[in-house]
Amino acid sequence: MSRIALTLIAAALGLTASSSFAADSCPAPCSTPPKYTRAVSLLGEDNILAPYPGNTVSATLAKGKKKTILYAEGILTTGSYAPFYSSMLLALGINVNGLRMQPHDNINNLTTKVASPLCTMPIPPCTVVGQWWLDMDDPANAALLGVPITVTLLGGEWSGSPGFSAVDMSLRVRLEKK
Repeated sequence: MSRIALTLIAAALGLTASSSFAADSCPAPCSTPPKYTRAVSLLGEDNILAPYPGNTVSATLAKGKKKTILYAEGILTTGSYAPFYSSMLLALGINVNGLRMQPHDNINNLTTKVASPLCTMPIPPCTVVGQWWLDMDDPANAALLGVPITVTLLGGEWSGSPGFSAVDMSLRVRLEKK
């Protein structure tokens, strides 16, 4: 098969062959974080799947406000073929300034975990998606009011197997009035 045909196939599958690429809705130097919404992503072959919680991406908003709810959506996708068959369980966790978002489990102290179905490589992509929220008026979240809030998406392979696949991560956060 020609190199052009392989390139077109890879593009159709959404795979990347370039080095890492980060995208941010608040481009560098981003001296003033957005007030209400932000989207960030990390793509590329240089970002290898790590044991959970080794893959991370963060987004900061200007400050937490009363009478609002913070929403977050995150995704982790493996992005390249593995040279051998392997099974893995992808996982995502999230926190905002170290506090858990809803829904959360009681196993991880600082993060909420969602896991993908068992994924057998080398057939990519394998994906895990999570959606979370946090009521800024909850007394447990008082430390988030009036200060910058940084939402951190944590991802990786839950069983801790070594990485062999490129990883794409994306995070969108938004602060909405109730």
